[in-house]
Amino acid sequence: MKVQRYTFKGLFIALVLTLVSGIAAHAQRISGSIVDADTQEPLAGASVIVKDSQRGTAADANGLFTIEAALGQTLVVSYVGYITGNQVVGAEKNIIIALKSNTVLQEITVAALGFQKDKAKSGYAVQDVKGADLLKAREPNTVNALTGKVAGLTVGSSPELLRAPALSLRGSRPIFVVDGVPINSDTWNISADDIETYTVLKGPAAAALYGFRSQGGVIMITTKKGLAEKRGVRVEFNTSQMLEAGFNAIPEVQDEYGPGDHGRYSFVDGRGGGLNDGDYDIWGPRFEGQLLPQYDSPIDPVTGERTGTPWTARGPAIPVVSPVAACSTVPASWWRR
Repeated sequence: MKVQRYTFKGLFIALVLTLVSGIAAHAQRISGSIVDADTQEPLAGASVIVKDSQRGTAADANGLFTIEAALGQTLVVSYVGYITGNQVVGAEKNIIIALKSNTVLQEITVAALGFQKDKAKSGYAVQDVKGADLLKAREPNTVNALTGKVAGLTVGSSPELLRAPALSLRGSRPIFVVDGVPINSDTWNISADDIETYTVLKGPAAAALYGFRSQGGVIMITTKKGLAEKRGVRVEFNTSQMLEAGFNAIPEVQDEYGPGDHGRYSFVDGRGGGLNDGDYDIWGPRFEGQLLPQYDSPIDPVTGERTGTPWTARGPAIPVVSPVAACSTVPASWWRR
C-alpha cells in the first residue's frame, strides 16, 4: 500500500509539470508601444499586465515594452489620466496600443470685463455660442442668428429693412457688451465675421457685473483677435444683399387731383385757415375748371377774401429725379399750390 501511494503522488507531479511545460511552450514574446490616441505621443512608464496572471512590465521612456503572453491572452494597459485599455494577443509580435485621455475638460467662458472664468464656478446662468457656427446661414443682423440657440432668449426679427430686432431674455430686454464695454446699438453695425463668441448672462446676478442696466441680462460679444501662433496673411471675402420692394423708388405722381382732402379745398392762409389748405395731400377736388380760392387768387378789396379762379392742372406730373432737376421739374401737385 505504501508503494502505491508514492506511485500516485509521482504521477500527479508529472502531470502538473506536463501542463506547465505545455503552457510555457505556447507563450510568445510580445513587443509593442503605448501611445496617446490623440497626439500619438509615447506614454512612458505605462503598466502592462497579462490578465489573470502575475506577469507584467512597464513601458520605457519611449513607450516601448516587451512581455511574454500566450495566444488569446489579454494584455491590460493602464496609465494615470487615461482609460485602461485591453489588447488580445494575436499572431502579431509587434503591436501598438493607443490609450484615450480620461481627463475631464473644464469649460471656460468669458465673464465680466473680458476675463475668462470656469463656467461651473460662475454664480449665474451663462451660455456660449460660437460665432463660427452662425456664419453657415448668414442673417442681415447678427443677433437674428441667435434665434433658437440660447435658452430663454426670444428674438423678434423685424420685417422692415434696418429695423432692430425685438429681444427678450427671460421676459426682460438685455444689454449688449462688446469686449467688456457696454454699448447702445441695434447691432446692424456689428459684422458677424468679426465675432469670436457670444456669451449670454442670464438672471439678476448678472446685474452685479455691469450695474442696474444689466438686470435683464447681458449679451456679451467677444471679437476676434490676432494670435502669435497664427501669424500670416489671411484674406476672406463674402457679401450679402437684401432687397425690399418700394424701399428706394421714385414715387408715382398724378395730375388729375389737386391738394386738399376728401375732394374739398379752399385756400386762405395755407396753415389751416381755409378748407383743408394746410393739408397738401393730393386728394383734393378733381381738376375740372371749377372756381376755387387758390394761393394766387386775387383778393377782393372790399371783403378781403380771395375770389375763385379756375381749378386746373398747371403742368405735367414729372417726378423729382435729382437736386438739380428739382429746381425746374417737380411733381405737379406742388405747382398746383
